[in-house]
Amino acid sequence: MSAVSILLFSLAILLQIGMVSLLPMTRGFTSFLPTVACISCIGIALFCLSRLIHGGVSLSFLAPISSAMVPLAAIAVAALVYGEPVPVLKLVLLCAACGLIGVASAIR
Repeated sequence: MSAVSILLFSLAILLQIGMVSLLPMTRGFTSFLPTVACISCIGIALFCLSRLIHGGVSLSFLAPISSAMVPLAAIAVAALVYGEPVPVLKLVLLCAACGLIGVASAIR
């Protein structure tokens, strides 16, 4: 992957994490500014992912990696920012699932 592809992928992941982090602040999309920020984050993230796919990066690579990284980061945000409890077993199982997703993504 080129430097631009890595940058776009990193930006897409960060924006997806930002979107998930902003969801509680939208109050069910009734709070205007957090809602605009949340929708903007996911829109720009999808734009980045679509540019990557258009540039030749396979969807079968992008989707699993994104699907593994974003939930783990969302759990971290929930615990660190919103004070939600994170059971150790849940975290271990999710990390194992992410590892399996990584292995599955590498199979050609």
